[in-house]
Amino acid sequence: MGVLQRCPSENTEYYLIVVTRCVKVCVLLNSSIYKIQEVDVISLQQPRLPGYKSQDEDNWVKEIKKLMGNESFYFSVSVAGDSRPLDLTLCAQRRARTDISDNRFFWNRMLYLHPKRFDINCDAWLLKVICGSVEFSSVYMGNHAPKLYVISRLSCERAGTRFMMRGVDDYGHVANFVETEELVHVETLDNVILSYVQTRGTVPLFWEQPGLNVGSHKVKMSREPTISGKAFSEHMRFLRHKYGGLAVINVLGTGVTGKSQGEAALSHLFQLQHKTCPWSCDCPHIVFDFHQECRGGNTDNLSRKLQPQIQQQIDSFCLFCLRGGVVVQEQRGVMRTNCLDCLDRTNRIQTFLGLERLDAMLDLLGEAATSGVIKHRLRSKFEDMWKDNGNKISQIYAGTGALQGSKIIDGARSVGRTIQNNLMDSSKQEAIDLLLHGNLLDNYLAALARTVLPQHLQYAPLSVLKSVTDRIPEFSEPLPLKVCVGTYNVNGGKHFRSLAYKHLSLDDWLLDYSNNNGANSEEEKSNKKPPDLFAIGFEEIVDLNASNIMSNTQWSENANSWGHELEKVISRDENFVMVTWAQLVGVALFVFVNEKHAAHVKYVNVHTVKTGMQGNTGNKGAVGIRLLVHNTSIAFVCSHFAAGQKEVNERNQDYDSIARKMIFNLKVPLWAHDYVFWCGDFNYRINLPREEIVRLVKQSEWDLLLEHDQLLLSQKENKCFPGFKEGAIKFAPTYKYDLFSDDYDTSEKARSPAWTDRVLFWRRRYKWQENCPWSHGNIDHYSCAALKQSDHRPVLAAISCEGRKVDEAKLDAVYKEVVSSLGPSDCTVLVQCVSGKQMGEELSEKVLEAVQEAMDALGTLVTVRFQNYNILFTYDSPKQALDAISSSPIKVDGLEFSIKLKTERWQELLEEEMRFCMDTTTPLCTETIPTPPDLPSSTSLLAPSSVRDVLGQLYSQSAQSPMPSPCPSPSFDPGRESSSGSEPPSDDEQTSPRFVPVRPAPVRPAMPSRPPPPRPQYSSPTHGPKETSSASPVISRAASKPVGNSPPLPSPPRSSYSVETVSSAEGSPLDGSSVSSNSGIASSASLSRRDVPLPHYPNTAQQDPSVAATPPSFPSAYELPSIPPPQQAPTLPVENLNSQSPFPPTAEAPPSPHPPAEAPPFLPPPAEAPPSLPPPAEAPPSLPPSVPVRTETSPPLGACILRPNGPVSAGGPPPLPVRGGAGRSGPPSLPARSAVPSLPPRTLPTVPGRALPTVPPRK
Repeated sequence: MGVLQRCPSENTEYYLIVVTRCVKVCVLLNSSIYKIQEVDVISLQQPRLPGYKSQDEDNWVKEIKKLMGNESFYFSVSVAGDSRPLDLTLCAQRRARTDISDNRFFWNRMLYLHPKRFDINCDAWLLKVICGSVEFSSVYMGNHAPKLYVISRLSCERAGTRFMMRGVDDYGHVANFVETEELVHVETLDNVILSYVQTRGTVPLFWEQPGLNVGSHKVKMSREPTISGKAFSEHMRFLRHKYGGLAVINVLGTGVTGKSQGEAALSHLFQLQHKTCPWSCDCPHIVFDFHQECRGGNTDNLSRKLQPQIQQQIDSFCLFCLRGGVVVQEQRGVMRTNCLDCLDRTNRIQTFLGLERLDAMLDLLGEAATSGVIKHRLRSKFEDMWKDNGNKISQIYAGTGALQGSKIIDGARSVGRTIQNNLMDSSKQEAIDLLLHGNLLDNYLAALARTVLPQHLQYAPLSVLKSVTDRIPEFSEPLPLKVCVGTYNVNGGKHFRSLAYKHLSLDDWLLDYSNNNGANSEEEKSNKKPPDLFAIGFEEIVDLNASNIMSNTQWSENANSWGHELEKVISRDENFVMVTWAQLVGVALFVFVNEKHAAHVKYVNVHTVKTGMQGNTGNKGAVGIRLLVHNTSIAFVCSHFAAGQKEVNERNQDYDSIARKMIFNLKVPLWAHDYVFWCGDFNYRINLPREEIVRLVKQSEWDLLLEHDQLLLSQKENKCFPGFKEGAIKFAPTYKYDLFSDDYDTSEKARSPAWTDRVLFWRRRYKWQENCPWSHGNIDHYSCAALKQSDHRPVLAAISCEGRKVDEAKLDAVYKEVVSSLGPSDCTVLVQCVSGKQMGEELSEKVLEAVQEAMDALGTLVTVRFQNYNILFTYDSPKQALDAISSSPIKVDGLEFSIKLKTERWQELLEEEMRFCMDTTTPLCTETIPTPPDLPSSTSLLAPSSVRDVLGQLYSQSAQSPMPSPCPSPSFDPGRESSSGSEPPSDDEQTSPRFVPVRPAPVRPAMPSRPPPPRPQYSSPTHGPKETSSASPVISRAASKPVGNSPPLPSPPRSSYSVETVSSAEGSPLDGSSVSSNSGIASSASLSRRDVPLPHYPNTAQQDPSVAATPPSFPSAYELPSIPPPQQAPTLPVENLNSQSPFPPTAEAPPSPHPPAEAPPFLPPPAEAPPSLPPPAEAPPSLPPSVPVRTETSPPLGACILRPNGPVSAGGPPPLPVRGGAGRSGPPSLPARSAVPSLPPRTLPTVPGRALPTVPPRK
């Protein structure tokens, strides 16, 4: 396969990787395709000793063997032996246009680099390996035997495991990008080849999905969407240039339930970027919620709902046809399908598209494939092949096969994925990185080269990288940067939202810091240059309780809220964009960049280190964020060290552990950055008694206090922060205060004041800077702010530093000059005798020794060997070999020897070597895509800045339906109820229940101990309800017709509640509670059954023939009233309070929405007391309606909710008579009610008897 290079500490190690076991899969055209089953890794520098055992190998060697032996890698060998084998990196249509390999699918291309430097014919010695799947089958079609293939090629540009590699990178490469080709070859039918290509890949945004906690695979934006536009545009540009036409099929979920919110928000962000990108705005983006549209595994909906939306693109893109070596038809575009993982749902969509294109392929085959039996055979074969193909891709990315709908199989694979993600993915990811980026890992030189060189030049030989980076000042210019770093221990609170802190402002800390205590000089106050970067760290952003510590909190609502508030505050004068943020339990770090630099930020990465309980818990630890601004690499660290006055050694150990373990992607250590800014609550104390400290603080004797500062004392002994710089401390200790006070701790513990909250920074000095003026940077400001809502004071440091910005034209000139002056990579020269004698035969040992001494004087020799009649001398560096040929010829004992390079075309070979690291993808079709005009700059940045904001945009205040999507799915019905059938599991094995409101529900008002008694009101059949300026909402059921002496009707559905208004008089009991039963009156608001449960009150029968078919008014605790509720409910007489209260005693939890089993659904009116009709229109309005008399057997009072078939009590009080009735001078008393009427007898049909056989007695 090739030679693997490892460069730990810039010492290159070489290992030969060979295939030791493989199995033949099929034959395609003139080549046999093999699947790799086992490989071996052999060191080229340390020979294996006798008794070697594979168990003694390094861990990385075992992981490489395990990776290459998982039966996912394939290579081809020519059947003829002398011809060139089939290039598996190319699809059939590209093979018809070129023979240049596609580096995206060339997985062992980096193993070619070292042999290429020695001018070895790699095509003759090495294999080209792809990763993916090759499925093969054949059928009989009359006199023909077509061969069927499904070939998937996984891209190596952003390769990795499921939860280790997500989204897009800075160059536009997405994770799990797979090109799948469906191919039919009929050799006996004009050697026809039919091919159809489609692609998949994750959403091209910066996002991640932590998979360490089972069931909590929440989507998190690893980089805010506002700075994802450049990478997204690069990805779409590549697809358009290399595939022509493009149609995006987005099958992410659109539901808004808890576990599906992140997926819906990610889909919405994808659509927004798609519309604002100039390369994709004219391409269709079809949103198809697979779980919603194909609920219960009903994939027939794909042809009914999805196909009509994409049929135009399917027909216009066509497919590839090669007949007799002549291209008959080209494919002019591809379908790009994605779900969350691009696994299970994507497999089904691609299977559907492949089978749909199969019919078009058979049409091109002619009459030989028109038989229905033939079509059925081919379709059945391809269905099985597509299923196996999906399993192989899922095995590579997730570690298990694809989910296919079987509960037993899917459950087992879900458990397997959980184990795989938690235990094995990290080691597998390291093996993938080593195979693809071996020489870029774990060395400082490669880390520096990544900051200044383009991607393809980063894989150049180390000698080239060293020579180029030593000349950085020649092709770069200084870039002044101002960085503000703050730290604040917030003691677990949301301080910016509380009314108690409304007089406090974060501006005093972050923006107006020059007015704070500790301003260093007047020059500082005059320095008004806005910051270029903000890094703000928090400690104890959540309570450090056992729940948060054990759950290893990496995302909290509190931290998210702080991030949004910080962005608003710092954007007062200049627009800032959040790059990313990270959290480890109580430690959180936010990084913002000035909007003018947003397009020049890349290589963003996050890492966390735990130090609590010997590195096992995150109650103490650190969060690190690295990024590249232009060409300056910066790392920010926020940490929380061990507490305690005497725990100095533990704090020093915390620092050492974090400094060693803070290693970012591609094994970039903390010290490989240009700048390191370290802030946090370090908990270093002052070695003085508390009384002495307080006295010196009152006298502002900062220098005397700093002489006993534990951090400075440890730093002098090189026990922590060696080489770091800190601003002059001219402010009081920041710990520990009483809340909302300037007094230090007055509690029983009486902790000593100390400068626990600090900001330090470090700058790396390179070799090329040794002879140049150099400084760490200028500390413009260092002070604390008077925010008193915590027991700590926030600290901020403003630092001016020097960055670099590379000039691409100058870099290209320097690189060419370095290459031309450096020499060959093999460092080898050839010495030949030109005096006419044969060197190997006639020269004596004395002459040979003299030649070697002469060559040794020209440089440091590594090896000497013979080749035919020549001598090969290998030097320590290419430069020494290049200098040696300038001494040619040399004379020894009268003989003349010429010196020349063994590899004279070394510059061409270096160009060929770098070509393995470049984009070599040939466009799929001959049609060229013109460069679109740029869209207005206002659309380059998206309005939403996080998943939380996207959800706020997605859904309206009532959370009833999503807002219109920029690319809506015609088949999506946001108001559709969830069916009772089971939902297919998503890619992370989670179902999607119905959504709940995203916005918080309104605060439930306190329920009164006794509701205001309603008063009766006349209602006319010809008039609507009496309208007043005051109204209160009433929950009622919509009646289809007025209620009279009609037979009982079934209850209406529970989803037909509405809110109506009834009149009331201010300051007096209600004049009436009856409202017209006219169902045509429009309701003022609607309350869906899905939103909140309805309250339940005891059902009580009541005789009131004068009350219409609407309930009396009572305040709803689940809807916002249309007017403010009354200040105080009217009181009832004491003598009427002898019955049970109709309302529950407490209102903390909503009562059950279902009535008790013993409560009848309705009670018809008694036969002896028929209800009276409403009064006529001409009746005087002052006459009160008749009121029933209460007896001793009456049930508890309750409000009456009437149904179309009669009144039903729901727990409210009965209506009261009008004030001023006969014989009454005081407030009205509650009248008695009659006894509960008996239920009318029901006549049931006689059940005919059945003759049952006699059961014989048991023996």
